[in-house]
Amino acid sequence: MATKTGGPPRTGGTGGEPGAGLDRRPQRRSGRRAGPADGRPDAPGAPRNRWLLLALATLQQAGLTAVRFGIPVVAPFVRADLGLSLSTTGMVLGAFDLGALLTFYLTGRLTDRYGERRVMAAGAVLTGVVTAAAALAGRGLGALLALLVLAGTGFPSSQVAGSHAVVGWFPVRERGLAMGIRQAGLPAGGFAAALLLPGLASGWGWRAALLMAALACAASGVLVGLVLPRDEPGATRGATADAGVPTAGGTGGGRSQRQPADAGGRALVGWFLRQAPLVWVTLAACLLAAVQFCLTGYLPLFMEDVFRWSPGAAGRLLLVVHLGGMLGRLAWGWASDRRFAGERTRPMAGAAWTGLVVATLLALVALVGRPEGGAAAAGAMVVLAALGGFGCLGWNGLYTTVVAECAGRRSAPALGMSMTVLYVFTMLAPPLFGRVVDAAGHYAVAWGLAGCLQILGLGAIRGLARALRGHRPPVAVA
Repeated sequence: MATKTGGPPRTGGTGGEPGAGLDRRPQRRSGRRAGPADGRPDAPGAPRNRWLLLALATLQQAGLTAVRFGIPVVAPFVRADLGLSLSTTGMVLGAFDLGALLTFYLTGRLTDRYGERRVMAAGAVLTGVVTAAAALAGRGLGALLALLVLAGTGFPSSQVAGSHAVVGWFPVRERGLAMGIRQAGLPAGGFAAALLLPGLASGWGWRAALLMAALACAASGVLVGLVLPRDEPGATRGATADAGVPTAGGTGGGRSQRQPADAGGRALVGWFLRQAPLVWVTLAACLLAAVQFCLTGYLPLFMEDVFRWSPGAAGRLLLVVHLGGMLGRLAWGWASDRRFAGERTRPMAGAAWTGLVVATLLALVALVGRPEGGAAAAGAMVVLAALGGFGCLGWNGLYTTVVAECAGRRSAPALGMSMTVLYVFTMLAPPLFGRVVDAAGHYAVAWGLAGCLQILGLGAIRGLARALRGHRPPVAVA
């Protein structure tokens, strides 16, 4: 458990490098090995098997997102089977996220109370079982929507408990890449869904495809419950518990921030709103996530409506999107650790600029695209889909790392609060996107609005960078 420091930390000039503000002189005199905040792979408290633990956390994330991103893959089949409009299909796409929205904060509190292993295992099993029930339910739209909402309540277990665990397991120097690997479980699950589910839906129906995703999700939860150690390092040590962790912007200047050790919900909300970096990074994530979920939710329908692709071929295009997303999360995370020395904002801005280019090009394609474009047009769309995954899906690991590093030992409830707000946007964006398309009669306006959201997201990232210049991670109360 973290304790108070004996005196104010040394700020060391401008504090522009990772770890600035941490006085390491007593460590050099005594010859002690550096702590986790030094970023050394062999730092005490970082478990030796942390990469195996990371693999398990990533697998659980992939299992859950096989359901989350499997829903957009089977959406064309659901729309055809149930005779839904585009905006009603957007309700199906947003139902799962509504369930997640309702339980993100609760998941953070449960993670603090029961630890990562129990929360991650229970969440994946819950989502898998309820999604299976949705797949086996009747033809009523209301029952389908209600079950998808309930299935979504298990999804925050990976985002909150998994992220909290990774920040506790890994030292600063490895944390951006580690979080990128864990976050790559999202597009990895989407990749698997896009690879397998269209064929199943074509041959056996969308219910059989969704049932397969549900079983994979439940199996990942059982595996985590059996294999992840009971003594989770992230739960016992606390994420970035001492003040020696560099801020996400790579600065060490500014005043130390004290946080409540075990505050109630209202006190935590007040504390969260007083942390400017947490507010700015949440705003940036909300804007960028709205575009991300519109891309993964509507790209197959866009290809079906504009280029007359078959539902199976359109769904398989998400393979490319999620492959680009996996590469993006690894690349941006690696860059933040190695190229930018622990700074998260510049690679996050790079991902946002890439997403802006993609949204702009999609708007142009919606204006000039024709079904008779042939192989050249199809190849161009594959490249654009990969670029969209790299940019629009690539920033998430950096966002969760910023929240966890700025929140310290309250990282689990802080992630829960931040993602609660985030999922308001992800829940509303798909049906609003569909409504804009229905009202305008084409996709160009909707993709153009997505580009505007990317611009606003870049502005929020700039605000985050300014806020981080005067922020230090919180000092935990003994």
